Amino acid sequence: MSTGRQAAAVNQTLTNFAAGVAQDRRSALAEFLAPTVRVPATIGQYKEYDEKNAFQIYSTARALGGPATRIKFEATDPTFNCKPHALEIPIDDSERDAAGESDPLGLEESKIETLVTDVAIAHEDQTLTIIKAGLSAVSAVGVWSDAANDPIAEIDDQIEAIATACGMMPNAIALGLGAWAVLRHHPKVVARQPGAQVIGLSLGQFTSMLLNPGIEARVGVLSKDTTKFGKTASKTNIVGAEVFIFLRSDNPTTYDPSFAKTFMGGTGGISAVREYRDESARSDVYAVDFSKDTQVVSTIAGRRLTIS
Repeated sequence: MSTGRQAAAVNQTLTNFAAGVAQDRRSALAEFLAPTVRVPATIGQYKEYDEKNAFQIYSTARALGGPATRIKFEATDPTFNCKPHALEIPIDDSERDAAGESDPLGLEESKIETLVTDVAIAHEDQTLTIIKAGLSAVSAVGVWSDAANDPIAEIDDQIEAIATACGMMPNAIALGLGAWAVLRHHPKVVARQPGAQVIGLSLGQFTSMLLNPGIEARVGVLSKDTTKFGKTASKTNIVGAEVFIFLRSDNPTTYDPSFAKTFMGGTGGISAVREYRDESARSDVYAVDFSKDTQVVSTIAGRRLTIS
């Protein structure tokens, strides 16, 4: 019987620290775009909401002694399959010697902060890659370099289209940093906000202009280096010049019609930092393990604008 997982003990002090660092990484959009659904097993079904089976009208009338109409997974509903992910970081014995005995926890915390940050960046990049592949950009809109086009009107059109398709107002909008920079300086947006030429435009002022003024807006600011180690760094915003308008749930399940979800099964993740000794490397190793599968669940509940 394997003892690998048992041999790597959970370090509760560093787990608590990692949880705090993760909260500080709220700039990441992955959880906003594809909120986590905790599932009991790594493989299972989820309800897909498309043009055919979204928001069906069920007959609720029941004959005396008769059965109720049952909502259930259909044979055509897709399957999630949470693949294993892991990331770890070592502290070499020589690093501990160099740090000295005065602040051993400080060295460990700095390593965990790096680990948690890299997990967040990787998850953000993976999530955006999946979402961009699963949702094509709306054509003939998003050319905001043209002062004649109205970004607010174009976004309102997409809000209305989602509401018509789903029967619910989209409640979230995510913008890449480049898209936000263009939007907040667009002359037609500035003209809608009295005094904006002087005070600028906040996210709250922006959302107040929209068809759903209660929509929650986030700007993605995380960047990634697109070159390999040893090469000159080339940083780019992970979200890019994109705008996503969509439905999301703060408490998603396998049934709710959120636009996208990250199914996460098994144990571990940032909720548990494991520690084990690698004697051959003369290092203590700190690791996080998790299983996940990010899916675009409802293409009718989201719209993507590529900004130029």
